[in-house]
Amino acid sequence: MGWFSRWVGRVAARALESEMLGGYDFQEYADASGGVQSVAASRRREVYYSNAFRACLLAKARPLSSLPVHVYERVDGVRREAPDAFSQRLGALLRTRWNPFVTASEGVRWAMMTKDTLGEAFVRVEYDGAGLPVALWPMSGAPMVGAHGSRPTFSYGGDKFTPAGTYLAHEVVWVKSPVLDSDCLHGVSLAELAARELDLSIDLEEFYGNVVRGDATFAGWLETDQKLQKQDVDNIKKQLSDGGGIVNAGRVRIFDKGLSYRSNGQSMVDLSLVEQERWILQQTCRTLSVPPQEVFDLSNATYSNIEQGALNFANKTLVPECHALEEALSSVLWAAGLSDRYVQMDMNGLLRGSYRERMDGYRIAVYGGWLTRADVRSKEDMAPIEGLDRPLVSAAYNLVDPATGEVVPMPGSSGAAMPGGSGESERDSGGDPHARGTALAVVHDDMARRVRERYEERGDGERFRDFARRVLTPLADAYEVDGIEYDMESDIEEIING
Repeated sequence: MGWFSRWVGRVAARALESEMLGGYDFQEYADASGGVQSVAASRRREVYYSNAFRACLLAKARPLSSLPVHVYERVDGVRREAPDAFSQRLGALLRTRWNPFVTASEGVRWAMMTKDTLGEAFVRVEYDGAGLPVALWPMSGAPMVGAHGSRPTFSYGGDKFTPAGTYLAHEVVWVKSPVLDSDCLHGVSLAELAARELDLSIDLEEFYGNVVRGDATFAGWLETDQKLQKQDVDNIKKQLSDGGGIVNAGRVRIFDKGLSYRSNGQSMVDLSLVEQERWILQQTCRTLSVPPQEVFDLSNATYSNIEQGALNFANKTLVPECHALEEALSSVLWAAGLSDRYVQMDMNGLLRGSYRERMDGYRIAVYGGWLTRADVRSKEDMAPIEGLDRPLVSAAYNLVDPATGEVVPMPGSSGAAMPGGSGESERDSGGDPHARGTALAVVHDDMARRVRERYEERGDGERFRDFARRVLTPLADAYEVDGIEYDMESDIEEIING
């Protein structure tokens, strides 16, 4: 680390000494009696100096902190915004500001990074006189977890914004890391699980700083056959006191007393520092379930796999993290007796993929009838247009009566039912086999026109019949797929006799 990092470390150390009670995160813990116990800064706090660990934490926390948050309820299987005052107040806090000092996005980032670093994060819920939530306060320490009947209690020693005392389940949001202890009670610090890689990462950053200053390697030595006096040694030290590093690289020095320079055979290339740094990053990424490309390691990324990798990251990492955070926040509602309410974060923005894939999905949904064009415009944050709020229904489809197995027309369609439900064709019943008002009928009309024009130009014959069969073969295949009886030769005769 450079001079700035060392300066920050010294300032932080002095501040911790002067404010041992409540000044900085991760320093205060409550003992069994509820008293405050202050401890020295642990290695878990220093993981933020690991570039690899810090990058992985931010890769998960920043996307989740940008998601819209809602409080919903389900009525007859349909989701809607919860109308009660408690849910609306909590939803407003989760969307805007947790408290006067912390925005909602900052609070989510803090919770996500703290739980992976320490194993769990705690947030105090403040209520007004009417029992409605008015603020969410991150708790810098870890309370002692107990039990009051069948509900947990939290004995806390206090910090700047949370008084010391015992808090009930509805007053504390408890977010845990993905790894739990043997009792399935507390979360395990991912920083401690990856301590070996994190120590190597921090040491490697310090080594890079030493390289820049010229203090990293034993570059060489001076040797002579003559005896050196103290004055000679002092003169050599004086010549070398200008230091090393990039600024002094290439400077020529002249030594007397027969001194000659012998270089060290070990080079920076032999250390394979880049490979070591990549290995540390990959190990850290495995621990935190973050693909290397999300922390800008593009050594194995290609144009074709980077977008799919981003979707896999959203599906396999962000979705489980988001679900765990939703459950933790929903516990406030459940503890207040609102068991049918829940917190949900809108992840559509992370999962919707590329623009073309999104448009293709909208097209399928609109033509399938389960999304309206107004729904699509709303999802794309576009202004509504009158008349687009009704679903589209394809006239090419028909319905099958589950009781009788007969084919019936789609509601609102003017066409007749497709043959095939009872095995009887429309031709057998005396009707026109192609007057159905369907897409296949439109295709048949175009084919019949081409066959009729060829007949009028060249008359009937074997070559004309071959042409007619080639034209009508795709239509015959389509009828076969749909289970519709179709006689091509009879159709050709009808076209000729038109």
